[in-house]
Amino acid sequence: MLPKEQSRTYAAFSRAVRENAELDPKATAMVHLATAMAVGCSP
Repeated sequence: MLPKEQSRTYAAFSRAVRENAELDPKATAMVHLATAMAVGCSP
């Protein structure tokens, strides 16, 4: 589990990626997978 501040930052980043019109769905999924793995979550 992430500390509170990191959790908020991760949520904001995740939301920004999801709402970004520049990335296609595959790139969006890859960013979410990479960030989840970076913080220690497994798919």
